[in-house]
Amino acid sequence: MNQAKEKTPVRRTSSRGNLVAWILCLVAAFIMWIYVMAVESPEHEQIFSHLPVELTGTEVLADNELAVYSGYGTMIDVTLSGKKSVVSRLSERDIVVTADLKNITDGGRYTLKVTVDVPAGCKLAGMSQNTISVYVDQAMTMTFDLTEHRINTNLPEGCFTGTVEFPVDKITVRGPRNVLTRVERAEVTLNLADVTHTTTLNAPVVLVNVKGEEMTSPYIEYSPTMVSVTVPVYKSVTVPVRVGFRYGFLNSENTEITVTPSTVTATGDPDVIDRGSPLESVILDEKTEFENGQLMKTVSLNAVDGVTLSTTQAEITAIIDSSIKTREFLIPGSNIVDTGAKEGVNYTWDRTAVPVVLMGPVDMLAKIEVDDISLVFDMSPYNDSNTGTIRVRADVWVDSLWRDEVFPIGTYEINVTFTD
Repeated sequence: MNQAKEKTPVRRTSSRGNLVAWILCLVAAFIMWIYVMAVESPEHEQIFSHLPVELTGTEVLADNELAVYSGYGTMIDVTLSGKKSVVSRLSERDIVVTADLKNITDGGRYTLKVTVDVPAGCKLAGMSQNTISVYVDQAMTMTFDLTEHRINTNLPEGCFTGTVEFPVDKITVRGPRNVLTRVERAEVTLNLADVTHTTTLNAPVVLVNVKGEEMTSPYIEYSPTMVSVTVPVYKSVTVPVRVGFRYGFLNSENTEITVTPSTVTATGDPDVIDRGSPLESVILDEKTEFENGQLMKTVSLNAVDGVTLSTTQAEITAIIDSSIKTREFLIPGSNIVDTGAKEGVNYTWDRTAVPVVLMGPVDMLAKIEVDDISLVFDMSPYNDSNTGTIRVRADVWVDSLWRDEVFPIGTYEINVTFTD
């Protein structure tokens, strides 16, 4: 009897399972490749922009009395390569870029090599520039006079500008020797195109060479660079010296007046000059200043505010016409009277006759009598605290139809004695 053989079952892997495993391996390999290429690849490059170039060795320049006038603030771009895990963690602060000045011993323009301190794990792959230019010169400080230059003057007729006062007389300039030695002066240009009266202008201060050309340089500094100044504008006119009389009894018709000088030059702001007479009239006192019908006097000339005169004195000669005479009247004590006395103030006064001189037309003087004239003194300023004897000014009163045609000459005082 044949004995049946027992068969061992065969395991079969499905094609679907193989495909999945293959895909998973492929994905894992791709991810590994991506990681290596993206993170660990030594070929990764990164640009770091606008890195400042630090200038070193400046202390050597200072020892030689030199200074750097250009080269500061230079910015370059640096490209570093290396593993991305290293490079990507860097910032601009981790990269030091320098240019060394220690070998410079004299002024001039120099081209310096740029050096990059590359962080560990990185390599320098490139720079936007390998060198920078610097300008070095001896540092100087000089002082220049501040002058003015006026342009476009367009003043009204008869007007002129006066002296301009600057807030400073000199300008201190600092900078390289090569530039400062070519400066002649500091200048303020005043554009007067719109100036018709005293005006305040803001004007720039510029440096000028010997040819009168403005000098500009980024390497120099000075102050002030702008000044505010007042440009005074004046007008001059010739005006006569006018003479008048305090009380109006005399005038040019009955008095011959000579003035030396007869005219003066008045100078001031155009608005003040054009407003009216800039010179005050000379006023003579016909009661006190004439002697025997004549007057000779040196007088002060006064201008209105804001005006100056070419001379401040004049000689005045005045001669009263022969038709005007003087006549003396002896005023009796009864015609010496008081007025304005306060209650309780007791006093007496001297009643001795007083000679009074009147001046006027001869025919008018002849018609006036002694009784028409009084001497009146005012006691209103005094009170019961006054004691002793004082002299009080008295006015001459003429009670006549012709009182307006005559006037007293001289001054008169009365002795007044206070009593208990």
